[in-house]
Amino acid sequence: MFITKWKFVLVFLSLFMLSSCSTISVRQAGVKKPVVSSSSKQNQWKKRQLLVAKKAAWNLNSKVALRYRADHWNFGLSWLQQSANQYVMQIKNPVTGALLAKLSRKNNAVSLLSNDGRVYKDTDEERLLKRQTGVKLPLKGMQYWMRGLTSPLYKVDKLVLDSRGRPQVLHQAGWKINYSNYVNNSFDAMPRKVVIMRDKDNVYMKVIVKKWQGI
Repeated sequence: MFITKWKFVLVFLSLFMLSSCSTISVRQAGVKKPVVSSSSKQNQWKKRQLLVAKKAAWNLNSKVALRYRADHWNFGLSWLQQSANQYVMQIKNPVTGALLAKLSRKNNAVSLLSNDGRVYKDTDEERLLKRQTGVKLPLKGMQYWMRGLTSPLYKVDKLVLDSRGRPQVLHQAGWKINYSNYVNNSFDAMPRKVVIMRDKDNVYMKVIVKKWQGI
């Protein structure tokens, strides 16, 4: 297998770049802040889901910190989503901005350019990652999770909303997604900080979005 530990990380990074059983949590910054009813939050949440999901084209630039077991890495992530089935993810050197790896999808064709210049192709990004690294991750769900949406591919195991109906905590497919900051105070604002983790695999990923476009 051509993937060294460092190459595995670059492949992983390039692919990065989460109901009836949900729960609602009301958080208050102080005694002067009014409590927002659960029904109001749920209504805003439903409105957010419909509004944000309609905007299929978007672009983000971010910085990412990844911990996999005992190892840590920092890198830049540029993610251009052109439609539900077309995107380009670029992993960049956090200092120089040089391209390290790229994953592209157009309809049923997935292409991975690794850091050694080789190109690998498949029709499924998760299978491609599994074949090249031995690791399977829910990559298809991440395009929803990064925007603060639940993925339609997986059951929602837990959902905690803030006072504006935006997710604070989301559990799907064994992954935990935490949202601690948004770009502004509106109900349809995009996340500024997203943490994606899975305890049993010792994976912890923190994404700080520097810029959103197209939403």
